[in-house]
Amino acid sequence: MNKKIFLNSSSINKDEFIKICLSPDNKLIPDLCDKLPGKSVWLPANKALIVDILRKEDLKTYFGASKIFSSDIVSLIEMILRKKILSSISITKKSGVLAIGLDAIKTLLIQKRHCLILVAMGAKSVADKSFFRSNNVAIYENMLEQKDLEKSTGKNNVKYLGIFSKNFKKTIQVDLNKLKGFIENH
Repeated sequence: MNKKIFLNSSSINKDEFIKICLSPDNKLIPDLCDKLPGKSVWLPANKALIVDILRKEDLKTYFGASKIFSSDIVSLIEMILRKKILSSISITKKSGVLAIGLDAIKTLLIQKRHCLILVAMGAKSVADKSFFRSNNVAIYENMLEQKDLEKSTGKNNVKYLGIFSKNFKKTIQVDLNKLKGFIENH
């Protein structure tokens, strides 16, 4: 697969980049599921860098277009990433590999090895607690709002989520890392 990026010409890890496609009417479309056909470009999952790349003429040249429409593509990418993460959380709940609340997470963490812990914005940090420190445990804090976690799980007062599936952990973690690039680099 031929991938064009604007930072480095070496091979890339798709998990760290966002695919952008050009529609027939010259609109930039984020392809976060890597399924859209046609010419595309891979940009780093970094809000500041994408904004900088959009200001330059490089994309017009690459796509061979005299005009490109990018109406707030950065906000669109962030919104799609959040929806994708929340949808994945909902699926993990239906699959029975989701724990809600610190007590439930602790109980399952004793039994299982892999875990992804999500802490809602404004909730107390768990990153400094030794019980949660492990190479197989990933913690993401202050990236999603409590109301969004509640909506995706169908439960009230959700501040802490634990995902206990290696496959779901990997999938959601990739999108969380991309979202983190947007939150931290603006």
